[in-house]
Amino acid sequence: MKFEQTEYINSDLIRLFEQTVLGTNGAKYKHLDVGESVAHTDNPLSFSLRRKEQLIANITFCKRPFGLYLRYFAFDKRFQSTGKARMNPKSQIKKEIENVFLDITSQFPGNQNYCYAYIDAKNVRSKWMSETFGFRTKAKLNTQTFSRVFPKAAANLKKEAISSELSQIIENNYGHYTAYFTHFFENGTVFSLFNDNGDRIAFAQFHHVRWEIQRFPGKLGGLWVKLLPFIPILRKIIQPKEHTFLVPDIVCNPSGNIADVQRLFEAVLAHENLHSMLWWNDTRDPIYQRAQKHFNWGLLHHIIGIAEVDVVIRGDYEPKEPIFIAAFDMI
Repeated sequence: MKFEQTEYINSDLIRLFEQTVLGTNGAKYKHLDVGESVAHTDNPLSFSLRRKEQLIANITFCKRPFGLYLRYFAFDKRFQSTGKARMNPKSQIKKEIENVFLDITSQFPGNQNYCYAYIDAKNVRSKWMSETFGFRTKAKLNTQTFSRVFPKAAANLKKEAISSELSQIIENNYGHYTAYFTHFFENGTVFSLFNDNGDRIAFAQFHHVRWEIQRFPGKLGGLWVKLLPFIPILRKIIQPKEHTFLVPDIVCNPSGNIADVQRLFEAVLAHENLHSMLWWNDTRDPIYQRAQKHFNWGLLHHIIGIAEVDVVIRGDYEPKEPIFIAAFDMI
Protein backbone atom coordinates (compact mmCIF):
# COMPACT_ATOMS: atom_id res chain seq x y z
CA MET A 1 0.00 0.00 0.00
CA LYS A 2 1.08 3.56 -0.69
CA PHE A 3 0.29 6.54 1.53
CA GLU A 4 0.24 10.08 0.10
CA GLN A 5 0.12 13.49 1.75
CA THR A 6 -0.90 16.59 -0.21
CA GLU A 7 -2.15 20.12 0.44
CA TYR A 8 -4.72 19.97 -2.34
CA ILE A 9 -7.65 17.76 -3.37
CA ASN A 10 -7.17 15.97 -6.67
CA SER A 11 -9.66 14.56 -9.17
CA ASP A 12 -9.40 11.02 -7.73
CA LEU A 13 -10.57 12.34 -4.39
CA ILE A 14 -13.48 14.19 -5.94
CA ARG A 15 -14.61 10.96 -7.63
CA LEU A 16 -14.38 9.13 -4.29
CA PHE A 17 -16.44 11.81 -2.54
CA GLU A 18 -19.03 11.78 -5.34
CA GLN A 19 -19.60 8.06 -4.76
CA THR A 20 -19.88 8.38 -0.97
CA VAL A 21 -23.33 7.91 0.61
CA LEU A 22 -23.39 9.63 4.00
CA GLY A 23 -25.22 8.12 6.96
CA THR A 24 -26.23 4.62 8.06
CA ASN A 25 -29.13 4.24 10.48
CA GLY A 26 -30.48 7.80 10.29
CA ALA A 27 -30.66 9.96 7.19
CA LYS A 28 -28.79 8.77 4.09
CA TYR A 29 -27.85 11.21 1.34
CA LYS A 30 -25.34 12.11 -1.36
CA HIS A 31 -23.98 15.52 -2.23
CA LEU A 32 -24.69 16.47 -5.86
CA ASP A 33 -22.26 19.38 -6.16
CA VAL A 34 -19.13 17.77 -4.76
CA GLY A 35 -16.71 19.29 -7.26
CA GLU A 36 -17.88 22.84 -6.57
CA SER A 37 -17.94 22.31 -2.80
CA VAL A 38 -14.48 20.73 -2.65
CA ALA A 39 -13.03 23.73 -4.50
CA HIS A 40 -13.84 25.88 -1.46
CA THR A 41 -12.03 23.66 1.06
CA ASP A 42 -9.99 25.95 3.29
CA ASN A 43 -6.30 25.06 3.68
CA PRO A 44 -6.67 21.32 3.03
CA LEU A 45 -4.27 18.74 4.39
CA SER A 46 -5.08 15.46 2.68
CA PHE A 47 -3.90 11.89 3.33
CA SER A 48 -4.73 9.18 0.81
CA LEU A 49 -4.18 5.44 0.85
CA ARG A 50 -3.73 3.62 -2.47
CA ARG A 51 -3.54 -0.01 -3.39
CA LYS A 52 -2.06 -0.73 -6.83
CA GLU A 53 -2.51 2.96 -7.72
CA GLN A 54 -6.23 2.76 -6.83
CA LEU A 55 -7.49 5.21 -4.19
CA ILE A 56 -9.17 3.28 -1.37
CA ALA A 57 -9.28 5.69 1.58
CA ASN A 58 -8.82 9.37 2.40
CA ILE A 59 -8.71 11.72 5.36
CA THR A 60 -8.73 15.45 4.63
CA PHE A 61 -8.34 18.11 7.31
CA CYS A 62 -8.88 21.86 7.11
CA LYS A 63 -6.12 23.77 8.86
CA ARG A 64 -7.63 26.56 10.93
CA PRO A 65 -6.15 29.13 13.34
CA PHE A 66 -7.25 27.20 16.41
CA GLY A 67 -6.98 23.59 15.23
CA LEU A 68 -7.91 21.04 12.59
CA TYR A 69 -11.34 20.26 11.23
CA LEU A 70 -11.77 16.73 9.88
CA ARG A 71 -13.65 17.54 6.67
CA TYR A 72 -13.56 14.23 4.77
CA PHE A 73 -13.14 10.66 6.00
CA ALA A 74 -14.01 8.43 3.07
CA PHE A 75 -13.45 4.84 1.95
CA ASP A 76 -14.01 3.16 -1.37
CA LYS A 77 -17.34 1.34 -0.96
CA ARG A 78 -15.59 -2.04 -1.22
CA PHE A 79 -13.66 -1.24 1.95
CA GLN A 80 -16.50 0.23 4.00
CA SER A 81 -17.92 -1.55 6.98
CA THR A 82 -21.71 -1.78 7.24
CA GLY A 83 -24.01 -1.42 10.23
CA LYS A 84 -22.13 -2.37 13.38
CA ALA A 85 -19.23 -4.01 11.58
CA ARG A 86 -15.81 -3.27 13.04
CA MET A 87 -12.50 -2.50 11.38
CA ASN A 88 -9.90 -5.19 11.95
CA PRO A 89 -7.60 -3.69 14.63
CA LYS A 90 -4.61 -5.25 12.87
CA SER A 91 -5.54 -4.05 9.39
CA GLN A 92 -3.08 -1.98 7.38
CA ILE A 93 -5.71 0.73 6.84
CA LYS A 94 -6.24 1.16 10.57
CA LYS A 95 -2.50 1.32 11.25
CA GLU A 96 -1.99 3.93 8.56
CA ILE A 97 -4.88 6.07 9.83
CA GLU A 98 -3.52 5.91 13.37
CA ASN A 99 -0.16 7.06 12.03
CA VAL A 100 -1.90 10.05 10.39
CA PHE A 101 -3.28 11.24 13.73
CA LEU A 102 0.09 10.73 15.42
CA ASP A 103 1.76 12.63 12.60
CA ILE A 104 -0.76 15.47 12.86
CA THR A 105 0.03 15.83 16.56
CA SER A 106 3.75 16.08 15.89
CA GLN A 107 3.36 18.54 12.99
CA PHE A 108 1.24 21.05 14.85
CA PRO A 109 2.47 21.36 18.43
CA GLY A 110 1.22 24.32 20.38
CA ASN A 111 -0.71 26.42 17.89
CA GLN A 112 -2.94 23.63 16.52
CA ASN A 113 -4.85 22.95 19.69
CA TYR A 114 -7.47 20.35 18.81
CA CYS A 115 -8.98 18.29 16.01
CA TYR A 116 -12.76 18.16 15.68
CA ALA A 117 -15.46 16.71 13.43
CA TYR A 118 -19.25 16.44 13.13
CA ILE A 119 -20.99 13.04 13.10
CA ASP A 120 -24.63 12.07 12.73
CA ALA A 121 -25.58 10.80 16.18
CA LYS A 122 -27.24 7.74 14.60
CA ASN A 123 -24.39 6.88 12.27
CA VAL A 124 -23.06 3.80 14.04
CA ARG A 125 -20.19 3.24 11.63
CA SER A 126 -18.84 6.79 11.86
CA LYS A 127 -19.28 6.97 15.62
CA TRP A 128 -17.34 3.77 16.11
CA MET A 129 -14.62 4.95 13.75
CA SER A 130 -14.26 8.26 15.58
CA GLU A 131 -14.04 6.56 18.98
CA THR A 132 -11.49 4.11 17.62
CA PHE A 133 -9.18 7.01 16.77
CA GLY A 134 -9.55 8.86 20.05
CA PHE A 135 -12.45 11.25 19.37
CA ARG A 136 -15.07 11.83 22.06
CA THR A 137 -18.42 13.65 21.94
CA LYS A 138 -18.03 17.09 23.53
CA ALA A 139 -21.12 18.98 22.29
CA LYS A 140 -24.42 18.48 20.46
CA LEU A 141 -25.85 20.15 17.36
CA ASN A 142 -29.42 20.13 16.08
CA THR A 143 -30.25 19.75 12.41
CA GLN A 144 -33.34 21.94 12.17
CA THR A 145 -35.61 22.19 9.12
CA PHE A 146 -37.47 25.36 8.16
CA SER A 147 -40.03 25.12 5.35
CA ARG A 148 -42.84 26.98 3.68
CA VAL A 149 -45.16 25.77 0.91
CA PHE A 150 -45.87 29.40 -0.03
CA PRO A 151 -43.11 31.57 1.51
CA LYS A 152 -44.02 35.20 2.07
CA ALA A 153 -41.87 37.78 0.31
CA ALA A 154 -40.68 41.00 1.95
CA ALA A 155 -40.17 44.29 0.10
CA ASN A 156 -37.54 45.42 2.60
CA LEU A 157 -35.17 42.50 1.93
CA LYS A 158 -31.76 43.44 0.54
CA LYS A 159 -28.68 41.46 -0.53
CA GLU A 160 -25.49 43.25 0.46
CA ALA A 161 -21.74 42.70 0.77
CA ILE A 162 -20.41 42.07 4.25
CA SER A 163 -19.10 45.46 5.31
CA SER A 164 -16.92 46.35 8.28
CA GLU A 165 -20.12 47.27 10.14
CA LEU A 166 -21.63 43.84 9.51
CA SER A 167 -18.34 42.12 10.35
CA GLN A 168 -18.34 43.85 13.71
CA ILE A 169 -21.89 42.66 14.46
CA ILE A 170 -20.89 39.11 13.50
CA GLU A 171 -17.80 39.37 15.70
CA ASN A 172 -19.87 40.59 18.64
CA ASN A 173 -22.31 37.71 18.21
CA TYR A 174 -19.91 34.85 17.47
CA GLY A 175 -16.36 35.92 18.25
CA HIS A 176 -16.35 34.16 21.63
CA TYR A 177 -17.71 30.86 20.24
CA THR A 178 -15.56 27.76 20.12
CA ALA A 179 -14.04 27.15 16.65
CA TYR A 180 -14.91 30.66 15.43
CA PHE A 181 -13.19 31.71 12.21
CA THR A 182 -13.97 34.15 9.41
CA HIS A 183 -12.80 32.43 6.21
CA PHE A 184 -16.24 31.68 4.76
CA PHE A 185 -17.83 35.07 5.23
CA GLU A 186 -15.13 37.73 5.25
CA ASN A 187 -15.66 38.44 1.52
CA GLY A 188 -19.22 37.18 1.35
CA THR A 189 -22.73 38.56 1.09
CA VAL A 190 -25.78 38.42 3.31
CA PHE A 191 -29.50 38.94 2.98
CA SER A 192 -30.63 41.68 5.36
CA LEU A 193 -34.15 42.50 6.47
CA PHE A 194 -34.94 46.14 7.30
CA ASN A 195 -37.86 47.75 9.10
CA ASP A 196 -39.86 50.68 7.76
CA ASN A 197 -37.42 53.13 9.35
CA GLY A 198 -34.50 51.62 7.44
CA ASP A 199 -33.01 49.84 10.43
CA ARG A 200 -31.42 46.44 9.81
CA ILE A 201 -33.30 43.98 12.03
CA ALA A 202 -31.95 40.58 10.94
CA PHE A 203 -29.39 39.20 8.50
CA ALA A 204 -27.65 35.97 7.57
CA GLN A 205 -25.54 34.32 4.91
CA PHE A 206 -27.27 31.63 2.82
CA HIS A 207 -25.83 28.78 0.76
CA HIS A 208 -27.54 26.79 -2.03
CA VAL A 209 -27.21 23.02 -1.61
CA ARG A 210 -28.34 20.01 -3.67
CA TRP A 211 -28.64 16.53 -2.19
CA GLU A 212 -29.96 13.20 -3.33
CA ILE A 213 -31.85 12.00 -0.25
CA GLN A 214 -32.02 8.22 0.00
CA ARG A 215 -33.52 8.09 3.48
CA PHE A 216 -34.93 10.55 6.00
CA PRO A 217 -34.21 10.24 9.73
CA GLY A 218 -36.73 8.40 11.90
CA LYS A 219 -38.49 5.03 11.76
CA LEU A 220 -40.48 5.99 8.66
CA GLY A 221 -37.55 7.66 6.92
CA GLY A 222 -37.34 5.12 4.12
CA LEU A 223 -41.08 5.22 3.50
CA TRP A 224 -41.23 9.02 3.34
CA VAL A 225 -38.65 9.08 0.52
CA LYS A 226 -40.93 6.85 -1.55
CA LEU A 227 -44.15 8.71 -0.72
CA LEU A 228 -43.15 12.36 -0.99
CA PRO A 229 -42.96 12.60 -4.81
CA PHE A 230 -46.63 11.56 -4.97
CA ILE A 231 -48.06 13.93 -2.33
CA PRO A 232 -48.88 17.27 -4.06
CA ILE A 233 -48.18 19.70 -1.20
CA LEU A 234 -45.15 17.88 0.18
CA ARG A 235 -43.46 17.39 -3.17
CA LYS A 236 -43.42 21.17 -3.51
CA ILE A 237 -41.23 21.31 -0.38
CA ILE A 238 -38.89 18.44 -1.09
CA GLN A 239 -37.77 16.33 -4.05
CA PRO A 240 -35.64 13.43 -2.74
CA LYS A 241 -33.92 12.66 -6.06
CA GLU A 242 -32.62 16.23 -6.33
CA HIS A 243 -33.46 18.32 -3.31
CA THR A 244 -32.34 21.95 -3.52
CA PHE A 245 -32.43 23.93 -0.29
CA LEU A 246 -30.73 26.73 1.63
CA VAL A 247 -28.38 26.58 4.60
CA PRO A 248 -27.99 29.75 6.72
CA ASP A 249 -25.05 30.69 8.90
CA ILE A 250 -23.82 33.80 10.79
CA VAL A 251 -27.47 34.49 11.67
CA CYS A 252 -27.69 37.83 13.47
CA ASN A 253 -30.68 39.59 15.01
CA PRO A 254 -29.86 43.26 15.74
CA SER A 255 -33.48 44.06 16.67
CA GLY A 256 -33.50 41.40 19.39
CA ASN A 257 -36.92 40.23 18.18
CA ILE A 258 -36.57 36.61 17.05
CA ALA A 259 -39.70 36.97 14.89
CA ASP A 260 -37.57 39.11 12.56
CA VAL A 261 -35.28 36.13 11.91
CA GLN A 262 -38.28 34.00 11.00
CA ARG A 263 -39.48 36.73 8.62
CA LEU A 264 -35.96 36.89 7.12
CA PHE A 265 -35.86 33.13 6.50
CA GLU A 266 -39.26 33.16 4.83
CA ALA A 267 -38.45 36.21 2.70
CA VAL A 268 -35.20 34.65 1.47
CA LEU A 269 -37.01 31.43 0.51
CA ALA A 270 -39.47 33.52 -1.50
CA HIS A 271 -36.67 35.52 -3.12
CA GLU A 272 -34.77 32.36 -4.13
CA ASN A 273 -37.94 30.52 -5.21
CA LEU A 274 -37.21 27.66 -2.79
CA HIS A 275 -39.20 26.03 0.00
CA SER A 276 -36.88 24.67 2.67
CA MET A 277 -33.75 25.21 4.73
CA LEU A 278 -31.54 23.16 7.00
CA TRP A 279 -30.10 25.15 9.89
CA TRP A 280 -27.38 23.65 12.11
CA ASN A 281 -26.85 25.02 15.61
CA ASP A 282 -25.17 24.11 18.85
CA THR A 283 -28.04 23.32 21.21
CA ARG A 284 -26.65 26.05 23.53
CA ASP A 285 -26.80 28.79 20.87
CA PRO A 286 -28.91 31.69 22.26
CA ILE A 287 -30.54 32.68 18.93
CA TYR A 288 -31.50 29.08 18.21
CA GLN A 289 -32.87 28.61 21.74
CA ARG A 290 -35.13 31.64 21.26
CA ALA A 291 -36.15 30.39 17.82
CA GLN A 292 -37.13 27.01 19.27
CA LYS A 293 -39.66 28.73 21.52
CA HIS A 294 -41.20 31.04 18.93
CA PHE A 295 -40.64 29.82 15.35
CA ASN A 296 -43.22 28.13 13.21
CA TRP A 297 -40.78 25.67 11.63
CA GLY A 298 -43.16 24.48 8.93
CA LEU A 299 -44.51 21.22 7.59
CA LEU A 300 -41.19 19.45 7.01
CA HIS A 301 -40.32 19.79 10.71
CA HIS A 302 -43.51 17.94 11.66
CA ILE A 303 -42.59 15.09 9.31
CA ILE A 304 -38.92 14.47 10.11
CA GLY A 305 -38.33 16.39 13.35
CA ILE A 306 -34.85 17.31 14.56
CA ALA A 307 -31.77 15.20 13.84
CA GLU A 308 -28.88 15.31 16.30
CA VAL A 309 -25.22 15.72 15.36
CA ASP A 310 -22.33 14.97 17.70
CA VAL A 311 -19.36 17.33 17.90
CA VAL A 312 -16.41 15.00 18.43
CA ILE A 313 -13.01 16.23 19.54
CA ARG A 314 -9.75 14.33 19.75
CA GLY A 315 -7.90 14.99 22.99
CA ASP A 316 -8.74 16.60 26.30
CA TYR A 317 -10.11 19.93 25.04
CA GLU A 318 -13.53 20.78 26.54
CA PRO A 319 -15.48 23.53 24.72
CA LYS A 320 -17.06 25.91 27.22
CA GLU A 321 -18.85 28.08 24.63
CA PRO A 322 -21.25 27.04 21.81
CA ILE A 323 -19.60 25.69 18.67
CA PHE A 324 -19.44 28.14 15.75
CA ILE A 325 -21.03 26.46 12.71
CA ALA A 326 -19.84 27.35 9.22
CA ALA A 327 -22.38 26.06 6.71
CA PHE A 328 -19.57 24.74 4.50
CA ASP A 329 -18.64 22.21 7.18
CA MET A 330 -22.11 20.67 7.08
CA ILE A 331 -22.68 20.56 3.32
